[in-house]
Amino acid sequence: MLIQAEVEQKKKRTFRKFTYCGVDLNQLLDMSYEQLMQLYSPRQRRRLNCSLQRKQHSLLKCLRKVKKEAPPMEKPKVVT
Repeated sequence: MLIQAEVEQKKKRTFRKFTYCGVDLNQLLDMSYEQLMQLYSPRQRRRLNCSLQRKQHSLLKCLRKVKKEAPPMEKPKVVT
């Protein structure tokens, strides 16, 4: 009886849909860097425009690539 309740509970579980400022995750991944910057507040835009160096930009690019390649509802692989 207890095992059946656990199985039913697992089936009913739904995953949370990720959005940022009303934009779906798939759309965020497809956006260009400039389009994404328009969603941020002015302070965040200044931070990204002025103080990010080449290493940080390449890390962000790599993270986007790995996230896009990951299968749905699974964790992306680790980026070093």
